[in-house]
Amino acid sequence: MENTDHIFVEDATSPLHRDHIVLHEISHMLLGHTPRQTLTPAFRHLDAELVRGVLGRTSYETEEERSAETLAGLIATRAALRGASDRTAPSTLRRLNAVLSDS
Repeated sequence: MENTDHIFVEDATSPLHRDHIVLHEISHMLLGHTPRQTLTPAFRHLDAELVRGVLGRTSYETEEERSAETLAGLIATRAALRGASDRTAPSTLRRLNAVLSDS
């Protein structure tokens, strides 16, 4: 959306996988990557399932996917090393950790 970002994740996946998917998508935002949803109107004449299959992330062959995956891993590693109550962690990392934790 123009002023809001939404990340939808399959509910049936594991909490660890769900967190990684969210971090991957947040990484796209942090890195300034163009949202794929903005490409969809260009393919309105095609079957929606075909568009989702082609535009969906199935590999890390593009630089954007590799960089988002790398950043997501770095954020997850850093968050695991520091607890949400660790006052030495940057405030953004503390907020991400608080939002993504189950407690």
